[in-house]
Amino acid sequence: MRFFGARAAVLPVAFLLSVPVVGLPVTAEPAVSEAAAQTPPATTAPTAAAATPEAAAKTTAPDTAAATTASPAANGAEAAKAVTPAATAPAPETTATTTPATTTPTTPPATTANTTTAPDAAQPSAPAAAAATAPTPATPAVTPATAPVTPQVDPVIEALRSKLTDPSTVSGTLSEYGETLKAFYASRTEPLWIKGGAFTAKANAAMAEIKNADSYGLDASKFELPELASGAAADVQADAEIKLAVAVLKYAHHARGGRIDPVALSNILDMKPPLKDPAVVLTEIAAADAADAYLRGLNPHHPQFEKLRLALDKARGPQFDAPIDEALKIKLPKGKTLKIGQEHDDVALLRKRLKVEVLAGSSERLFDAVLETAVKTYQEENGIKANGQLNAKTRAVLNKEGEPKTADPKRDIDRIVANMERWRWLPEDLGKFYIINNIPEYVSRVMNDGKEELKVKMIVGQSSWPTPVLTSSLLYVIFQPEWGVPDGIKMKELLPRLKRASAQSTGFFDQLFGGSSSSGGARVLAAYKLKPSLNGRPVDANSVDWSKVDIRRFSFVQPAGSENPLGQVKFRFPNRHDVYMHDTPQKGLFNQSFRALSHGCMRIENHRRLAEVLLAEDKGWSPEKVASMYGGGTRDITLDKPVPVYLTYFTARVDDEGKLQTFSDIYGHDERVTAALQGKPVRYKTPEKVDAVASSEDTMDEAPQATDTVKKKSAKTTSKKQKRNTETAGDILSDALSGLIAN
Repeated sequence: MRFFGARAAVLPVAFLLSVPVVGLPVTAEPAVSEAAAQTPPATTAPTAAAATPEAAAKTTAPDTAAATTASPAANGAEAAKAVTPAATAPAPETTATTTPATTTPTTPPATTANTTTAPDAAQPSAPAAAAATAPTPATPAVTPATAPVTPQVDPVIEALRSKLTDPSTVSGTLSEYGETLKAFYASRTEPLWIKGGAFTAKANAAMAEIKNADSYGLDASKFELPELASGAAADVQADAEIKLAVAVLKYAHHARGGRIDPVALSNILDMKPPLKDPAVVLTEIAAADAADAYLRGLNPHHPQFEKLRLALDKARGPQFDAPIDEALKIKLPKGKTLKIGQEHDDVALLRKRLKVEVLAGSSERLFDAVLETAVKTYQEENGIKANGQLNAKTRAVLNKEGEPKTADPKRDIDRIVANMERWRWLPEDLGKFYIINNIPEYVSRVMNDGKEELKVKMIVGQSSWPTPVLTSSLLYVIFQPEWGVPDGIKMKELLPRLKRASAQSTGFFDQLFGGSSSSGGARVLAAYKLKPSLNGRPVDANSVDWSKVDIRRFSFVQPAGSENPLGQVKFRFPNRHDVYMHDTPQKGLFNQSFRALSHGCMRIENHRRLAEVLLAEDKGWSPEKVASMYGGGTRDITLDKPVPVYLTYFTARVDDEGKLQTFSDIYGHDERVTAALQGKPVRYKTPEKVDAVASSEDTMDEAPQATDTVKKKSAKTTSKKQKRNTETAGDILSDALSGLIAN
């Protein structure tokens, strides 16, 4: 019992030391006799006592060993109950207590010669059992912590870093990108473009694409590319690495519209190209699989840009005289106006010219309904008043179309490149639903998911009051809008008229209000229902000495109504030029081919349809719902989702058939952009009014004429002209820009 008690007393320690290592299999020892367990081995007599109690406590039946593993927190008494004398035997590992001097160098489980075990007693017990009775083994030598290995820096990078930190070597274009390059190469241990003393495949691909810059409307001569001889020193390789990196960054800058600052050319080119951060360019091209594809992708992805690029390649290629359609060679002689129902020899020529067949049983000399429709279509396509009649203007345009075209490759190339450059000023993504107005084309388009949903005619600013090029967002649709005179019009047009209200004059406001007036300022303002006020209070215009006041302090508002020059609806997109789109009472102006007639704002032909498209997209309104907005007082509708608006200036575009269309450079922007791209001084000259097909049949008044010219006209002609000008005056005044948008 003393022995058992001794075993019980030390059991907790032995138990804790016997817990097997988690995750290792524990092999239970076969039971041996208690006597055998107490028999000291012959070779380990001095240490047998140490092996008896603790080892016995460590040796259990197989089930007990499993239970011990499952419940390491069991107390000593519980462990003692699990071990019986008949089932207790020292594990072979207990011989590990033998000192090294007396231990026979044999397999550890067999070192106890006098120990009788079951046939499988040679199998080792749990490894932890030996640890419980064996002396603490010598602590193995601790391996010192390995210091982090500093990556070896390529000698080319070392030379490159030295150059980038040397002020004497950083100049010109390198100075522009110096900090970007220093930051980029500070984290690199190897060059990006060079390996083993030669350019990498990525470098060669990038250089090949840069050499091809001309095909994207850029100038390949502006990029300095490196050369690298075999066996070049690290210092020379560093120069090549830097030079190529700079060329890549410069290409990215040019491709994204950075060659010129639009606003520096003109304050009405109010655009900010979407430049790309140079650090981002280096990071992205380093990660790109194909450097050439990455560089190409920096150019605009807009369909029109790609079409212009193809047109540019064609313009630079061999020039051939395009075959002329035989129908185009047919000339219509001068003659009287012909219309439906009439018979004439010229009608037969007109049929051949427009390729309109004769109906069965009819005469080719008869001007029938089918021919009238064909004439109207041709007139609409060519900017002629579509009345379906063969008049003088229609004859002239039909004949001119068949004349041989004089090729001017340089002019065509410069025009295309200038237009490609303006595409670079627009955002990468125009959006799913947006409005794009092309000023020289006099056309407004609504685009939806890449398709043209609406196309309407547009009137834009005169050359002296040009419509600006800008981007904004349409926020408001205003029905029955009021019109307030902007400060620019107050100062330039209204104030002089008020000062000489009773004097004879032939200036702008005389045309506007139908001649001279002797009734003072009140008559001038009443002519178009302009109501003056100061600080919100009505003012009697005749009581004000307009030569001594600041007219900008006064407000002049025209209420909504049939005479309001903004018409029935206004489309407002905030911008610093205070321009917008609106209806007009003068619908006949849209029949003109030359429509640069306003003071900067854009008059829209089919304003009702535009309102329907916008409000259907934004609010899901039906045409009937939109129609209910007309009439009554002013109604401001705020859009839930702003619609991007792009006021653009493209004098060249490619139609769906691949034909290059060109339009007059009414503001001279092509000349400015081309000069800037070619490094020439930019001298702006207000372009003359150009109208290839205009004639006296147009219904719009001419621009205000000089006084001496008016005096030469007969009284009858002058009177008629004054009457016509009076009819369009409100429209002429209405859309002036706030602050004079002149250069």
